[in-house]
Amino acid sequence: MTEAVNIASLRAEVAKLFLEPSTVAIVGVSTSTGEAYKAGGRAVLEHLRVYGYAGEVTVIHPSATSVDGRPALRSLREMASVPDVVVIAVPAAAVLGVLEECAAVGARQALILTGGFADMGAAGHELERTLLDYAKRNGINVVGPNSTGLVNVRTGLAMSMTSVLTEGQPIAAGRIAVIAQSGAIGSTIVERARDAGVGVSHIVSTGNQRDMDIPDFISYFAGVPEVETVALYMESIRDGRRFATAVRQLDGAGKRLIAYLGGRTAAGEQAAASHTGKIIGRGALELALLRALPVIVVDDPDDLWVLGAMTAPRHGFPRRWGMVAYSGGMAVLATEQLAAAGVEFPPLSAPTIERLQAQLPTFATIPNPLDVGPGSMPAHFGGYLAAVAEDPSVQVVCVPLPMGARGWNAQSVADILAVRRDTGKPCVVLWYGGRAVDAYIRQLRDAGVLVAQSPSDLGRLVRALLGPERVFETTHAASALAATHAATIGGARALRLLADHGLDVAPMTVCDSAAAPAAAETLGYPVVVKSADEDISHRTEFGLVAVNLSDRAQVDDAVERMAAKWGSAAPTWLVQKMIRGGVELILTVRDAGDLGVFGTVGVGGAAVEVHRDVEHVPLPCDAATLHRALSRLRLAELLFGFRGSEPVDQNWIRQTLNRMAVLLADENFAEIEVNPAIVGGSGGAIVDALCVPALAATLEHLSNSG
Repeated sequence: MTEAVNIASLRAEVAKLFLEPSTVAIVGVSTSTGEAYKAGGRAVLEHLRVYGYAGEVTVIHPSATSVDGRPALRSLREMASVPDVVVIAVPAAAVLGVLEECAAVGARQALILTGGFADMGAAGHELERTLLDYAKRNGINVVGPNSTGLVNVRTGLAMSMTSVLTEGQPIAAGRIAVIAQSGAIGSTIVERARDAGVGVSHIVSTGNQRDMDIPDFISYFAGVPEVETVALYMESIRDGRRFATAVRQLDGAGKRLIAYLGGRTAAGEQAAASHTGKIIGRGALELALLRALPVIVVDDPDDLWVLGAMTAPRHGFPRRWGMVAYSGGMAVLATEQLAAAGVEFPPLSAPTIERLQAQLPTFATIPNPLDVGPGSMPAHFGGYLAAVAEDPSVQVVCVPLPMGARGWNAQSVADILAVRRDTGKPCVVLWYGGRAVDAYIRQLRDAGVLVAQSPSDLGRLVRALLGPERVFETTHAASALAATHAATIGGARALRLLADHGLDVAPMTVCDSAAAPAAAETLGYPVVVKSADEDISHRTEFGLVAVNLSDRAQVDDAVERMAAKWGSAAPTWLVQKMIRGGVELILTVRDAGDLGVFGTVGVGGAAVEVHRDVEHVPLPCDAATLHRALSRLRLAELLFGFRGSEPVDQNWIRQTLNRMAVLLADENFAEIEVNPAIVGGSGGAIVDALCVPALAATLEHLSNSG
């Protein structure tokens, strides 16, 4: 049983006071004229005027009697009533004095725009601590310091100094609330959303967030009807339990949190530490917390507003998609990105195929994804799209579109919106065009359709929606049996071919069951015993490999056990010296026709299909080319020396690949695979191999394409 933990209550009601004030006082407004001086408190005053804030605004200035035609008071003490929020934009050394005035008049909300505190080193950190200790003792709630301000677009509360509010078009009211620790990043996100025609409801810059914290504002937005999505740029999570409580509160209100976490890597943490005081070493744990909560974690800040503009299913995003395209190239670009992101393209049902074949009589088969060609535009495309969208196996519809052409854009938008309306299924559009399609993209986004504007954007957005989790299907032994090809040369014969061509093969003997123990004695223990049958490609999956056998009794037992499993009347065995140490690699050479001969190198062993960590090089290759390829592997550190281990012998790898290429040509093979080769600091040994004759590869290709 877990003991209950006390969690400081969320302060949604305080966030409400900051974002829905009736009276605002600004301390620190320059009297200088000109655009260069419209910063700090002067910028806040200007923005409140431009956005039409209807509440009472009071300017506090130590000497001026008016600023921009607005009366100014010398002190908060001269105000007739207590302001709901005091905006502080004075130099760092003067902030404590303003907080003392707040305490004196009973002001309880202070928005500190001033920087130069914890963001500026040890001395600034100590000054910040002094200010916040004072504020806490006197019941003053603080946003900041180092905040750019707070904005409530619908009420005109532009209580912020960010220039994005008045440079360019005004911010349009939308349904996305933006929270950002970095004022500059938050402003950039809002600016890019505005330029794309996506509106926002609120802008919250938490700054150093030593008092009012991100969870307080998330909790507030859970109860704000006009907010559907909270878009969060963050660099640290102060209190994981408070944060998790606020996120669940937002989710319970039927709203989404989309988050970008800065400082999740070691280098990013160093930058965030100097910016917001992030504790080094927490980034990966903060990311884990986000992924354990109902949060969409994105890898690009633009994705905050792109996904925020989309109407999404309430719980999770489906993986089973249908695609209809009229450009084959666009279908290829979209399919590759989506498949890599974890999207599945299920076969279409028989009724859907019949419906489509009635409209597409020249199609012998109806695949998913489906390319119907430009001849379908503009009149027939919508019908094809509707047929695929209405298939019961399709949960999401993707439409990849090229540049705007031939006046088809309006019809494309109409078709997509009609299918979305009639089926109720999410639509995702890849529109890879120029500025000519901007207006049409806005139409789609206004309707809640997710639009990506480049293939890589599509892949990244969908990975964020589906999450990093993958869907696994159980692999049975039958699949391994299917992988065995009658024409493939494996086992002892393949190894002998390699050895005859000067390749370093682990010492071995081929023998029957009775001779296996003596062969092991001759080679020297430990040994490996496996089936010598050349037609078996995946001995491990059939249980026909026994490793690390260290005496005669173990060899006898392994042979008896494997013989019973295989059921062969007279099995032959490959007894091999067990190679210790080194790294297991996969080495492959393949004839790619007119393209040339290529080698593949990567992390090998039984889990090679899981690692999928390989790189390719044209053969013959030189040392520099191989080194660059090895450096691109995800697990490259294993090869270059890890925790005191020797770096692998790259020269041995290069020579082995080049010799395998010679064998490929001499024997008219299409492909040779070595898996594994065990490579150490001075050489290596080939443990197992497969050779595919050119004729067998051709026959297999013809069979698969028939």
